[in-house]
Amino acid sequence: MKARWRLGLWLLCATALGLVFFAYVRPELMVTLSEQLWACF
Repeated sequence: MKARWRLGLWLLCATALGLVFFAYVRPELMVTLSEQLWACF
């Protein structure tokens, strides 16, 4: 069970880093996505 938890944590960290890198490369896409998300509220 502990190994699965650690794998999930690594996957979460890798996803977060990927999102940060993607936001750095394509900022206009992230702005559009955040505006669409904000429109839901």
